[in-house]
Amino acid sequence: MTDPTHASVPDGTAGARGTVPAPVAELRSALEILDALITVRLEERRGGPTDRPLSLDDDGGALPDVRRFAGTGPLATLIASTGLTSAEAITLVAALAPAIDERFAVRYGALTDRPGVTGFTGEVARNLVGRSFADRLDATLMLAPQGLLRTSGLLELDPPGDLAGRLHPGADLTAWLLGLPPVPPTATADFPARPLTTVHTLDDVVLPAGARRRVTALAGRIAQRSTVVDDWGFGTHHDNASGLLALFHGPPGTGKTMTAAALAASAGLPAYVIDLSALVSKYIGETEKALARVFDRAARDGSILVFDEADAVFGARTEIGDAHDRYANQEVSYLLTRIEEHPGIVVLTSNILANIDAAFQRRIHVMIEFPEPGPGERQRLWSSVAPPELPLDPDIDRAALAQRYRLTGAQIRDATLDAAYLAAADGRVVTTEHLLEGIRRQYEKTARTVPE
Repeated sequence: MTDPTHASVPDGTAGARGTVPAPVAELRSALEILDALITVRLEERRGGPTDRPLSLDDDGGALPDVRRFAGTGPLATLIASTGLTSAEAITLVAALAPAIDERFAVRYGALTDRPGVTGFTGEVARNLVGRSFADRLDATLMLAPQGLLRTSGLLELDPPGDLAGRLHPGADLTAWLLGLPPVPPTATADFPARPLTTVHTLDDVVLPAGARRRVTALAGRIAQRSTVVDDWGFGTHHDNASGLLALFHGPPGTGKTMTAAALAASAGLPAYVIDLSALVSKYIGETEKALARVFDRAARDGSILVFDEADAVFGARTEIGDAHDRYANQEVSYLLTRIEEHPGIVVLTSNILANIDAAFQRRIHVMIEFPEPGPGERQRLWSSVAPPELPLDPDIDRAALAQRYRLTGAQIRDATLDAAYLAAADGRVVTTEHLLEGIRRQYEKTARTVPE
């Protein structure tokens, strides 16, 4: 009988083709360990279900030590960082295996007495990791909704309440573990975030000199995190030294979210934006589970998390008047804890700094104000928002427009876009009259009077 705790480990070579990358060798080793364990379980089942009484004590069905999965690749890193047990690690590897080799799905069918089963189900997982009666009970608890594999979003059971259902990792986790391009998520109740992208670079950010220097410094801090945290030892010398929390505050339309997207692009990192006010109000009671998936994914792929309208959640705690208030306060406390423990980058945006709880402000590493642009910034914006291809009347006086009309960057962009459509409709170049009409529309949106 094969002992799964002594399955062969690859030596890290691939013959004439050279050395196998560590993640590939670790995946192959994990599958060999799984293969050996399946062989043991199939030998134990050879006599049929009536000849397999459940023992009260563990009499030889030991699982391979979780240290067998140690390494530096994605799978090993995930197992170590989440603190999985041997049973949980084996279950995760077994759920992943059919994505690498379809024969595992066929072999799983022989690990259950339910006819017609192919693929990895909750019952197959229980039979794989649990030989004794006590082990099978532990395996059932491990696969429950409260178990680590499911609360952390590592595995999904479909349908959720039936161990006869299929047990599988999410598409994004599978891609990450196999070194494939990430699967872009869509915003749902289960994953309340959407990818944040921009066509702009940090050079397009228009801010007063002081704020611009702070944005540049933040970009440098993001770029040098690996050097300071890993190479210079801060990660091992201090708790959560890799975490970075920034707050962008200022009126709407001043470029807070665009700057966050440009920072992510300059660092070569994915970014996701979460609307906290909508999340807490719509999914009351489910917020913790939804946010856990967001934070877990961000920790895996190193993405930047951007929380819009943070003042809606990080303001002073409400007095408890009903169950909604109690849930809301619990969820804010959970979010604060996750942000403090998160090893990655989090950017909060707020329209009004005074609305952010003072105690929470002390936890923020970088705070940058995005004020309404002054005349100089507005003139730069009037020049930069127009594409090079846009036909403009050379008589347009951008300095005069910047001096007279107090608009934000977003409003200047929208006014220019409106003017472009007006000009296109009559087949002309964009004139001052077109821009003035676009400006008037921006003032109307905010119920302000256009200056004479």
